[in-house]
Amino acid sequence: MFGQIDPPQRLLMGPGPVNVHPRVLRAMAADMLGQFDPEMTGYMNQTMALYRQVFMTENRWTFLV
Repeated sequence: MFGQIDPPQRLLMGPGPVNVHPRVLRAMAADMLGQFDPEMTGYMNQTMALYRQVFMTENRWTFLV
């Protein structure tokens, strides 16, 4: 019915939307993970470990709300 949307490259310099880094576009195009997927659980555990370092705590359940 409609062709593929393929706009020409533009440098957007207004207040928004703005240009997006190609790495971000690739990440947004990746397959989704569910919140209980073992891979996602691993990412969350890594993130909580980093937060423990940032906030200098040993609390096992450190996460931001």
